[in-house]
Amino acid sequence: MDATRTRHTALGLAVLALVAACSPAATVAPGSSGSAAGPGLAGAQACAWPEAFNLSTANSLILDAAEQVWTDAFPIAPGLRIVLSGAFPDARYASLQVYTQPYASPFTRNGVGSGLTDYQIAPDPGSVNPWQQQAAPGGRYTVTLREDVAPGQTNTLPIAPAGTTSGQGLLVYRVYLPAGGDFSRVALPSMRLEQGGSAQTLGPCASFYSPLNAPRPSVSFAPTAVPTPTPTPAASTQPVGQLQFFKATIGTLGPNTDTPYVLAYLTPPGPGDVVVIRAKGLTHATGDHPSPWPAAGEDVRYWSMCVALATGVLPTVMNLAPSGGVDTGCRADDQVKLDAAGDYAIVLGTEAQRATIEGVAGATFLPFSAAQPATTHILALRDMLVDPSFANSPGLVTRANDPAATEAVMGPYYPRAAVCPLSTLVAAGAAGCLP
Repeated sequence: MDATRTRHTALGLAVLALVAACSPAATVAPGSSGSAAGPGLAGAQACAWPEAFNLSTANSLILDAAEQVWTDAFPIAPGLRIVLSGAFPDARYASLQVYTQPYASPFTRNGVGSGLTDYQIAPDPGSVNPWQQQAAPGGRYTVTLREDVAPGQTNTLPIAPAGTTSGQGLLVYRVYLPAGGDFSRVALPSMRLEQGGSAQTLGPCASFYSPLNAPRPSVSFAPTAVPTPTPTPAASTQPVGQLQFFKATIGTLGPNTDTPYVLAYLTPPGPGDVVVIRAKGLTHATGDHPSPWPAAGEDVRYWSMCVALATGVLPTVMNLAPSGGVDTGCRADDQVKLDAAGDYAIVLGTEAQRATIEGVAGATFLPFSAAQPATTHILALRDMLVDPSFANSPGLVTRANDPAATEAVMGPYYPRAAVCPLSTLVAAGAAGCLP
């Protein structure tokens, strides 16, 4: 591994550790009837899912504006079981995933993966999973984390890698695009802790929700209550050049095993210029409700393009909008305009350029940071839950940090990018900037 990739791997592990650092460690006392401590417990704390992450609460790890993540740390102890009981949410996507120290790539044991995506979860008797067949959300499910998971066991996940009897794990619940954009309506699973004949059921903690578009007094959105990892390497030490998209290793971001990422670095251009990105758009599920998966004609469940600052904890761009709300540096699939051929043209510019850019036919505006306009940015393309038959997924790229290898696999879906005068974009459209 060369020095540059070593620095990037260290950065990925450091920023992912921030998620774990915010969730309290816990222990379970065997044989202490009805008084077991466990996930979400620190001393007298007795609830589950103590930490919720979104752009309003903890802007880091290039979070998507459509995403919220709940986390809960737990001890790895012999005999511990964690039984989750929940309802299928009204959302485009949901998943449960398990991580262990140092919170790098999730483990796989006995052929059983470390996570369950919505469509993989079997419903309780009398309920229906709306990602398995058309149905209203709200049906019930039960998932168990335990030792000695046998291959093929339904709704069962290994609580730790084989042979691990101590340390800390992290349980992560992800939801994208809840109905109406309202994460507060997502009912979190309860947890039943079982060990040594003792059991305790924990309800969700009183969650904190901040409306994403509420007025803000400043444009400093980076989290302040967490340690700062090693900064992202400067442009001179980046593994590839500016505006070249490459497959990112899963440890580069808080890894969702359903999501292969491609990234590109860029420094905002001069005041009269913009950055144009063109590619074929992926077909995808639509709206903010569950739908059966896999689905004919859908390449992915969800995709988006986000832009973040390549410093510190990798905060997604968030600017104060003229209306007093927030313009986030993410555009979800439903927000991206497509032309008659199914191609998109995402144009990065300043908030002052926004009205002009949005006046160009087919252009989708994405903002540079207003607070740090000279800082190197990172573009992140998420292709989430790719259909196994889709041949152009970045998940099939075998060489990380290699734009040519990434383009060879992605073909027409590979994002090509170029700096272009705004006047040329207005006069000739995106094709005039990037044929």
